[in-house]
Amino acid sequence: CYRFFVRDASGEFQPLGDTTRVAVPARGEASCFVGGPDLETESKGLFGLSFDELLGSEWVKDDSICFKVCIEEAAMKEHPSQGQVFVGKMDVVYERKPPSVEVPPPTLKADFISLLTEGR
Repeated sequence: CYRFFVRDASGEFQPLGDTTRVAVPARGEASCFVGGPDLETESKGLFGLSFDELLGSEWVKDDSICFKVCIEEAAMKEHPSQGQVFVGKMDVVYERKPPSVEVPPPTLKADFISLLTEGR
């Protein structure tokens, strides 16, 4: 289960959407999912506000906004050896997408050593 909260002008965290329960397989390759309180609503974004409206709202203080995400992990004591376990919404589709950018390996260490030892 997870639930999002957002800090209001008084400094208190207010719930943002409902608690959402998801099930991810514990076997095999690790997987991830995208979740959030506005995924299934017609209006996207925080409270359906535009960026400019959000900047002037009670949720933004000193050009920043603070979120809290509470995650509760519950391991199943017994997993069926065959079949699937269904929890929550049945029409949710999880997609595996390759990374949209290729990140080269780091060179900071080698560059720093070269700078120290060779001056370049």
